[in-house]
Amino acid sequence: MNNQTELSGPINHSDKKVENLIFFLHGWGSDGNDLMQISHLWKKEIHNVAFLAPNGPEACPQNPNGKQWFDILSENTEEMFQGLCNSFSLLDRYIDYQLSNFNLRKDDFFLVGFSQGTMLSLHASVRRKCKGIIGYSGAYLEGPLTENIIKNDILLVHGQMDPIVPLERMKQAEKKLKNLSSTLETKIYEQLEHSINEEGLEIGCNFIKKRL
Repeated sequence: MNNQTELSGPINHSDKKVENLIFFLHGWGSDGNDLMQISHLWKKEIHNVAFLAPNGPEACPQNPNGKQWFDILSENTEEMFQGLCNSFSLLDRYIDYQLSNFNLRKDDFFLVGFSQGTMLSLHASVRRKCKGIIGYSGAYLEGPLTENIIKNDILLVHGQMDPIVPLERMKQAEKKLKNLSSTLETKIYEQLEHSINEEGLEIGCNFIKKRL
């Protein structure tokens, strides 16, 4: 295996024995440190895991200090999808590298995305087996599917008042992924905008705990 990896970001683990990895995939214009804050809450409930939060591969033009997984503002949908595919290839190698690093099996991990990170997580959901995928405030970008569809357990959490990624995008994702997943759960919060609330974090934590 190639021990080089193009992605990097913060890692949080204090357990001597790591049995699973949880990858946080940040939103547009942010970086790995943003979602890594969740690990400080979840590690009280989830044990023997390492939390990893890779930074997106591209600088975000609208926020030079932040990163993006692909150009979400592109008016060319084919270019946007190709950028998503490119980031998945990088993520795929990063996951393999870290699984090897911790001497784990190919599916001993979870993906947790927010916004654009959810788009990447859901793209991965039909291409790579894992223990579960959580998508906060995101969407599913359609494009050509691989011949061998992989099915995973998926949890989608969204705010009804989200002005950035409207709730309709989550409902579209639910419709598209219903037959492309092993299980699909959704949770909608009436007063929530484009963020993650405390109950949403608790639901996500329980989703993972059930699959460890």
